[in-house]
Amino acid sequence: MVQYQGNSGAGGGEHIHMVTLDKTGKKSFGICIVRGEVKDSPNTKTTGIFIKGIVPDSPAHLCGKLKVGDRILSLNGKDVRHATEQAVIDLIKDADFKIELEIQTFDKSDEANKSNDPRSNGYMQAKNKFNQEQTSSNNMGGMGMTRQPTVRNDPKRGSNFAASTRVKHVPLNYDEDDEDTRDMTGRIRTQAGIEIDRASAGNCKLNKQEKDRDKETEDEFGYTMAKINKRYNMMKDLRRIEFQRQGNLPLGIALAGHKDRQKMACFIAGVDPNGLLANLDVKPGDEIVEVNGNVLKNRCHLNASAVFKNVEGEKIVLITSRRKANDEGMCVKPIKKFPPSTDETKFIFDQFPKARSVQVRKEGFLGIMVIYGKHVEVGNGIFVSDLREGSNAELAGVKVGDMLLAVNQDVTLESNYDEATGLIKRAEGVVTLILLTLKSEESIRSEREAEEKKKEEAKKEAEKPQDPATAEIKPNKKILIEVKVEKKPLGVIVTGGKNNFVKTGCVITHIYPEGAIAADNRLKIFDHICDINGNQVHCESMTTLKVHQLFHMTYEKNVNFTVYRADPPELEKFNVDFMKKSGKELGLSLAPNERGCTISEIIQGQYPEIDSKLQRGDIITKFNGDALEGLPFQVCYALFKGANGKISMEVTRPKPTLRTEAPK
Repeated sequence: MVQYQGNSGAGGGEHIHMVTLDKTGKKSFGICIVRGEVKDSPNTKTTGIFIKGIVPDSPAHLCGKLKVGDRILSLNGKDVRHATEQAVIDLIKDADFKIELEIQTFDKSDEANKSNDPRSNGYMQAKNKFNQEQTSSNNMGGMGMTRQPTVRNDPKRGSNFAASTRVKHVPLNYDEDDEDTRDMTGRIRTQAGIEIDRASAGNCKLNKQEKDRDKETEDEFGYTMAKINKRYNMMKDLRRIEFQRQGNLPLGIALAGHKDRQKMACFIAGVDPNGLLANLDVKPGDEIVEVNGNVLKNRCHLNASAVFKNVEGEKIVLITSRRKANDEGMCVKPIKKFPPSTDETKFIFDQFPKARSVQVRKEGFLGIMVIYGKHVEVGNGIFVSDLREGSNAELAGVKVGDMLLAVNQDVTLESNYDEATGLIKRAEGVVTLILLTLKSEESIRSEREAEEKKKEEAKKEAEKPQDPATAEIKPNKKILIEVKVEKKPLGVIVTGGKNNFVKTGCVITHIYPEGAIAADNRLKIFDHICDINGNQVHCESMTTLKVHQLFHMTYEKNVNFTVYRADPPELEKFNVDFMKKSGKELGLSLAPNERGCTISEIIQGQYPEIDSKLQRGDIITKFNGDALEGLPFQVCYALFKGANGKISMEVTRPKPTLRTEAPK
């Protein structure tokens, strides 16, 4: 999919427009870029990132809005006019399936020569794309951009970029070092014989002018500050930190990832005041981009400790970028306190409670083979694929199929095959392995089937009719229960009735411990009684007195209730405020319970606020800010008796959903 939005430029012959490329279903966006310059007048020139080639049938070609020689001003909202070629390549790689380009097109003579221009349809024709020399007179739009001989595309290069025409005005003494089109994947050796990443700053290529300015001698990793600044020119405050590692002592730094979970980075979260880096120019918040030629930029911080310990030699060189305090970055607050020793594997046992630690003495070899694979239970990881018969690993209890979580204190959760085997090879003496024994796929499948079967049986069991005498009251479901009374009072306070504040149902608000319902021990406060002995309790048509009489009648043997227990309880809360006169009683009879104090009786004529707002069955949950839940009667009595002046009561009242049918 390609979206296009055009705008006219400020200058004649120049046009600035927006182009959105979507490579869904394609291998790449199909643009090849290079940093160059165009001479737009005898005394001025424009430098930047230019399109030097467009792949046929790619999103860039199909949009028809891009041409060789177009200048890229911004990519996904980021200004790239002064960025390096590698930095823009990294932005494109990080952009996933869609990029938005701000394009500057130079069109002084394009319209006149459009029919003869091989790029008029948006890409270089195949006949001019590979190994065909271009003459100096064939310039691009009369803007002083001379095409140079194209270079055959290296099949080892990434699919996103192909080598093609160098879009730049070049003098006769053109130095090919100006352009770095090398493959940046894999590893390479420096002149000192040290193996580093191809994408390392130590392998960065300087042009002739930059070489002349750089008076610094490269170290064994190929580093100079000029090369570091060029490789990471879009990062802030770059620093090179050198120190000597002392044996196997820890570095004394804590690492953290990026605040944005979609981005990967390695930040210094804290520096141990007793560690090796305590007196060096590092501090929390610094991003580590390289160590000894190993690129950590855009890598997970969990693997950084393994990278540090896997580097050879005593000399350690860090390349760091110091950000401002308010810059987005580290995902945690700086760590100020360090334990005597740190173990980065401790979190593994929190994440995998069934993980186990196994100690194996290495006598030349451990006796295990590993692979990088995927398991349905945990996903990708390193797994034990084979064991040497009679080896120490086999004797220690290592099993084929175990997932390898750590080697000594190096976590392997996100390690690839080479990193994991490197840790195993370098480990000496007694090696501690953290392993997780996983179930086979057949076992997982059978367990899931058994679980589903168990759920089905539980569902069928729940649907079976229960004996009302022993039926359990379950939330949010009507349940029929039978309570044995034998002429004993039920012992409850209820609320509900057509001349009541609660008109939609009959709800229990207090249970006396001496009653039959308390002895049955199944009903609770706020249970909604839908019917008694098969007769529905129609509160909307029954008076409050008739509803109360249903619970004060004498029943011979048993009473059947249909109960609904709402979860969460259906309630409303409100406050009642008034002034209490000294010596004048409140006129309330109270029954304390675990919910507060239930009003069992109101003496009319004491206080208008009580007469108009409260009723029998309301529960006072707070009195002048003091919670009443679970307080004994003596304490509640003292609070109410001793209060004078302004009184504030929080009252809870049932507000049930109507669950009874209207009487016919």
